[in-house]
Amino acid sequence: MGLAGVLLLGGDIADGGIRGTGSSVGPVSGFGSVFVNGIRFITENLGIDDFDGEPGVPVEADLEKGMILQIRGEWQDDGEGQAELVRYDDTLRGPVTSVTQPWDDVIREGRIEVMGFEVILDRLTQSTLADLATIVVGQELRVSGWLQADGSFRASYVGPVSPGDHAQEIEGYLSVTGEEGNERYFVDGLELQIPSGAVCDELALADGTPVDAEGEYSGGAAFIVSNICNGPTAFLDESLDEDVQVAGVVTELFAGEFANGRFSLNGIRVTTDANTEVDDLAPSDILPGVLLQVEGRYVNDNGVLTLQAEEIEYRDADAGVEGLLDGVDGDVLTVGGVEIRQTPFTIREDDDDDDEGCPEVIGPDLVGRVELEVAGIQRSDEGYLEALEIECEGEVDDSGYELEGRIDALNKDPGSESLTILGVVLRIDADTEFDDVEFADLSENDRVEIDYSGDGSGGYIAEEIELEEDD
Repeated sequence: MGLAGVLLLGGDIADGGIRGTGSSVGPVSGFGSVFVNGIRFITENLGIDDFDGEPGVPVEADLEKGMILQIRGEWQDDGEGQAELVRYDDTLRGPVTSVTQPWDDVIREGRIEVMGFEVILDRLTQSTLADLATIVVGQELRVSGWLQADGSFRASYVGPVSPGDHAQEIEGYLSVTGEEGNERYFVDGLELQIPSGAVCDELALADGTPVDAEGEYSGGAAFIVSNICNGPTAFLDESLDEDVQVAGVVTELFAGEFANGRFSLNGIRVTTDANTEVDDLAPSDILPGVLLQVEGRYVNDNGVLTLQAEEIEYRDADAGVEGLLDGVDGDVLTVGGVEIRQTPFTIREDDDDDDEGCPEVIGPDLVGRVELEVAGIQRSDEGYLEALEIECEGEVDDSGYELEGRIDALNKDPGSESLTILGVVLRIDADTEFDDVEFADLSENDRVEIDYSGDGSGGYIAEEIELEEDD
């Protein structure tokens, strides 16, 4: 069954540093045991029966970064945990039926359809394909991702799967038409043929029910079901009344203010109150499709599954920098003057490659020898980039830097014009080019993409500025 909607069930911090015991669900960000939701779960003591996988992913060693896992176990306040059970399940598994927007490596976006279901690829999508741009119709893929409110999927992982030796798999919300006794069942327009005995005992075939089905995709005509069960929300037991933590996509727009607000995450209602802590967020930032991490208490509110949020964190990439590695101080990197902080959430996209110029650990010996492309969260209050993904290139072309983010400050005084992003002051001079915008028209919080270079004395000069539209 799909795991993207499973919540992380936790307990109070106990003596000895125990922070919680329950289930942690989220994408893998690293190995050395396995990192999920910022916790390093030790898996070395797990037996063969303690891993529940999929065709092609039968054991823990077959896991890849970006795959969304459910881990049952115990975790501590220091970010360490002990896994007792690890589960992986594909969100979609089957043939590509359309490439609607081929992958563009410059803007890091693409769209495909798998068995007619739209799959959105973005800068945080991890893949074991040779190149996302090589995806073609008919290719068999497995997708691990989040089901969004419009029925599309935001991919966390996309990878190959050998055709013919497995059941295909879909996930979505059930639509029921027809009179009783003559019902027809659909998921996002794809009709399901459900034979007797294929329905799990706990599943009610009702309109709007989230389902996960395995079977055979018969072109665009139908999906012949061999097994159909409850979808992601089936993992949420309404009898529970414990602390929870969950990472996922917003599926309903935020309404109200943080003192008394509501939105949905992975299809689950989330409420906020005056005690909810927010990390560098405004209500207007909580938009459908955005990745968040919520911690709070899961309750049954008059029959409605509700997560009362105690803390909300932004977990999506809204800024980035690319260029020569300028400095290393422990886990803090510097590129083009931008301070980049690595965390347990940081994914190294390239550290499984054989590029000798980019070893797994980025140390001081690589300063001036490699280029980094970093996507992350703009932490304007402290002026740094929290890295979500780092890609290292051993070939250096020394063509300057590229920065994407929101303007933190502007100086429009004649003769000393500049703008500041992520703590980097970029001077404007007569050679600075502007793409469909004038410097005088820029405002704080505008989202821009800037090509820039060093000025030879420790400062930086903007070479080209482009105003970007918000999604």
